[in-house]
Amino acid sequence: MNEAIAAYLEDSAEPEAALADRISGSFGHAVEIPAYGERESLAGTLASVPAGPSGDVLIVVVLNARRDSPAEVHDVNAAVREAIAERGPAEVLSEIPDARLFPDARGRLLLIDRASPGSYLPAGQGVGLARKIGCDLLLRLHAAGRLSSPWILATDADVSLPPDYFDQAEELDPASTVAAVYAFEHVFPEDEALAAAGRLYEISLRSNTLGLAWAGSPYAYEGLGSCLAISASAYAAVGGFPKTNALEDVTILNSLARVGAIERLAGLPIGLDGRISTRVPISTGKALSDLVRRPAAEASFLLPHPLAFAHLAAWIRVLDALARRGADALVAELPRGNPFFRADLLEEALTGMGAFAEVREAIRQPGDARTVLHRLHRWFDAFRTKELL
Repeated sequence: MNEAIAAYLEDSAEPEAALADRISGSFGHAVEIPAYGERESLAGTLASVPAGPSGDVLIVVVLNARRDSPAEVHDVNAAVREAIAERGPAEVLSEIPDARLFPDARGRLLLIDRASPGSYLPAGQGVGLARKIGCDLLLRLHAAGRLSSPWILATDADVSLPPDYFDQAEELDPASTVAAVYAFEHVFPEDEALAAAGRLYEISLRSNTLGLAWAGSPYAYEGLGSCLAISASAYAAVGGFPKTNALEDVTILNSLARVGAIERLAGLPIGLDGRISTRVPISTGKALSDLVRRPAAEASFLLPHPLAFAHLAAWIRVLDALARRGADALVAELPRGNPFFRADLLEEALTGMGAFAEVREAIRQPGDARTVLHRLHRWFDAFRTKELL
């Protein structure tokens, strides 16, 4: 077993990971789905899971809520329990938390119930912990040699998966790629205002990613928890999903990009439900809600100016020069005398971030150019990139 995986399972995995030992048989692929107050959308997601190209599929649904979740969420979760129970006789793997294994046409479905008294998620935690529970179990199954795919797949309970969902991940090489983000497209309702807001939001996601890619940033990807494939070894190496109630996807992708390459898949897209939602404080649903309520949203909607990415590209070139030539390249690489480039403003922004002190410390430490560049980008990560823009 990979040393990072062994250490993670020993020290950091959630207790539910041990349920993997009680599941008989082996699987070609598996997918993790957190569900919080979602019934019809979850049913659609489950129906879209394709058959596995290399054997049975394990679908892990982590039903979750906190004690203080709205009554509506608890009611819907209760309906989800009943609907899944109708699939047929279940094998009980655990009673606290309740974990039941159901038959499924594509393999089996495991329902882990963290939405009942005695098993609620802790206050302040949410979808991140739900994802971690499901993915930790898949990692343990993989480590035992009973999940042949090297990819931990994470999605949401309001998506439609494409028929080549599992095939797309298998085209990746886990030796050179730590994670991948599936192509996606939002499916909008007939509500014209909501559809317009959704298109604006999707444009912002794509525009930002294209700008980052053009600038040469290693953080050029969309941070969507519904569209993730993570190599098992990399998942363990970065400590799994954070247990937060928001931005767990952005956070783990940031950690992954600091240790290896993240690919953007070009296969059939995952269909995302373009809907208003307040399930978590930062999400697509929350962004749509804010846009719909904002007066003249289309007229006031802003994207980063293209020149912002030009300035980012210049800074990334400086980091590359720093790694190769040392501190002498710190400012020399910035364009001068260009009416479209404000080196003074870029230097001011970087100074405010403490960038120059950080890069001097990074290049002071030993290592070849590749090691130093990696160290520089570990500091100038996705969050600092966003801060600069």
